[in-house]
Amino acid sequence: MTKLRRSIVAPITAAVLLSTVAACGSDSSADASSSSTAGPSGSPSGFPGGGGPGGGGPGGGMQTFTAVDLDTDGENASAANTTDVVTAANAFLATLDSGTAATVSYDFADNESRQTWSNFPAQQVPRKGVALSDLDDDAKTAAMALVKTMLSPEGYAQVQAIQEADDWLNENSASGTDSFGSDTDYYIAIYGTPSVTDSFMVQFGGHHLARNYTYKGTTASITPDFTGTEPKSFTIGSTDVEPMKEKADTLFGLFDSLNDEQKAQAKLSDTIDDILMGPGVDSGKFPETQGVAVSDLSADQQQLVLDAIGAWVDDAAPGVAASLMKTYKSQLSQTHVAFANSDTVDGESTYLRIDGPRVWIELVNTRSQSTPNVHYHGVYRDKNDDYGSTNPSA
Repeated sequence: MTKLRRSIVAPITAAVLLSTVAACGSDSSADASSSSTAGPSGSPSGFPGGGGPGGGGPGGGMQTFTAVDLDTDGENASAANTTDVVTAANAFLATLDSGTAATVSYDFADNESRQTWSNFPAQQVPRKGVALSDLDDDAKTAAMALVKTMLSPEGYAQVQAIQEADDWLNENSASGTDSFGSDTDYYIAIYGTPSVTDSFMVQFGGHHLARNYTYKGTTASITPDFTGTEPKSFTIGSTDVEPMKEKADTLFGLFDSLNDEQKAQAKLSDTIDDILMGPGVDSGKFPETQGVAVSDLSADQQQLVLDAIGAWVDDAAPGVAASLMKTYKSQLSQTHVAFANSDTVDGESTYLRIDGPRVWIELVNTRSQSTPNVHYHGVYRDKNDDYGSTNPSA
C-alpha cells in the first residue's frame, strides 16, 4: 500500500507577514528569487501579487481574492457520501465548547476565507479555523474522523503521511522549529451549517496540504486540492514513508513512456519553477493548452494518463471519485500532457502537467531551505468546479 501521512488547508488573513520561510524556500506558489514564468494572473508562479506568499514581494503584502459566487451550479461529482460527512461534522462540532465552535465555524458566504489556503507552514500563512493542537483528545479524534469520512483510505493515509513529514522536519531539518508538526501546523474550518440539502464546505490543511471539499445535496466538489511533501521520502524506525509515491510514480511513468517525437511535442518552452494554479489563483483563467494530445498516444499510454489522474482523484471518497473519473475519461481525447525543464524524478524544477477540458494537475520538484534535495508540490483543480462553482471568475 502507498505509505502516506498528513497535512492542512485553511484560509489566510488579509495581511501576511513573510519572514524567511524555514521549511520551504520556494513553498507556496512562488519564490521571491524565482525566475519562473508568469502564471495566468501575471504573478510569478501564479501567486497573487507576485514575489512571494501573500504577494507584494519579500516582506509580505496583501492576499488577493477574486470576488465571485462560489455557490453556483458547479458541475459537482455525484454519489457523494454527504449524509456520512454531515454526521461526522456534527459529531466533531459537538465536542467543542462555544468559543472553539465559533472559531471553527464561518458563514458559507464568507468567500474570502473559503478562497484562502496555502501550502506554506501556518507560521508564515495564518489559517482560519482551529489548530489540531488547540483541541483536546476527543475533539482532535473527531476532527480527524471527519477528514477520514471525506476521503478514501488512500487519501486519508496520504494526509497522515504529509503530517508525518512535517513532524520529520520539526525533528531533523536544519531550520526546523516548533511551528512544524502534525498538530501545530494543521487546521480545520467549516463553512455553513452541515446539511444533507444545503451547501457547506470543510477545509482541512496546513504545510503541504489543502483539502477544500464543498457539499451540496448528494454532490460534492473536491478542488482546489494541494498535496506535497518535504522531504520526498524519509524513514521512521524501519519504515520508509513516501507521501506522494503513487502520484509521482504514475505521472513519471506516463512521461517515461513517451517516445522522442511525443516528448518533443510535450516539452514546454517556458521555464516554470513552481505550480502555476496554486494558492490565490482563483480567477478561473488557466494557461493556454499546450503539449501532446492524449488522442495521439497509444492505448497503453492513454491508460497511463487515466492512472495518473486517478492517483489524485481517488483521494476522495469512492462515489465522488468514480463520478469524476467517468467525466475525465469522457474528455480524454481533448486532454493534453506537458512538461517543462526536465521530466526526470530528481531533476531540478522538473514540471509535469495534465490539462483537460476540466481536469488540471501539476507536479513540480522544488527547492527548500530545510533539506538539500528537491521536494514535491502538486495541485489538482477542476476548471468548472473549484469550490463548487462553474465559473469562479464570473
